[in-house]
Amino acid sequence: MAFPPLVAAIDELGSAPFSAEVFRHVASGRNPRSGRGARIFGGRWNPPDSFAVLYCGLDVSTVVDEFHRLARRQGISADGFLPRDLCRLSVDLNSVLDLRGNAARRTIGLTDRELRSDDLSACQAIGAAAHSVGIEGILAPSAANGGTALAVFLDALRPDSAIDVTGLEAVWDEPPEARPHPSG
Repeated sequence: MAFPPLVAAIDELGSAPFSAEVFRHVASGRNPRSGRGARIFGGRWNPPDSFAVLYCGLDVSTVVDEFHRLARRQGISADGFLPRDLCRLSVDLNSVLDLRGNAARRTIGLTDRELRSDDLSACQAIGAAAHSVGIEGILAPSAANGGTALAVFLDALRPDSAIDVTGLEAVWDEPPEARPHPSG
């Protein structure tokens, strides 16, 4: 995990503001603005025992597919994660690394295989490097589908950035239906 080359690549890409309504699922009754679980256990863009991250999707179907991927990766039935709250949040960030394009991912040396892999080490190294230079989050293709995921680095938020919970979309007492994928 050599940060200097990654930091140089991140500097080359730069960052941009990002504002949108996003969605995330959390255990029922939990604070949807807490990234404590990701801080402790890690996630795609942060190693375990590192920094707090809110993992979100730009649309509900991405959040549903990520929910099912999480259950599969942890070897737990989707029922084992219930009940869940599907929350809507408004994010207004000043410095987001946008990895949605192939050229951006090539610049930082991230392959599509690494992006979608269950081995999170390449993405975690990129997230840690971006976090170390004050990037507030990463926009990237979802590892679960063709949608877009947003990872927000909570302790990197600038004073004029904001994350507001704007609604409870649904309570999942049963696993939400994942959409079919052509690759199975």
